[in-house]
Amino acid sequence: MNVKELFTMKTLWCIAFGAVFSFIVPIIGATLDLNDIMKVGFILLGTNIVYSIILGLFVGAKNISWLVLLIFPVLYLIGYRYFFDGYALYFTLVYLGLTYLSYGITKD
Repeated sequence: MNVKELFTMKTLWCIAFGAVFSFIVPIIGATLDLNDIMKVGFILLGTNIVYSIILGLFVGAKNISWLVLLIFPVLYLIGYRYFFDGYALYFTLVYLGLTYLSYGITKD
């Protein structure tokens, strides 16, 4: 693995979209005054899981380094305490697992 692979435009796009799904989508949920059930259903189980799967498929299909897959779960881990309760910490493992599983689907 080459260090130059980690500093590409594709990696920057993964960081940007990871930040959107880790910070901007929960801010939108907070401004819409969603209750806890809707936050879990819409944000944690809806958009973030779909993004995790798409990220894994994209990184695997474009042959980008697997280290890029750590970006979204780490960003989520940083921002979860501002928008969600303590149970949301465990969703980091779910997102990490789904991302690597979808990454593995694209590999032979």
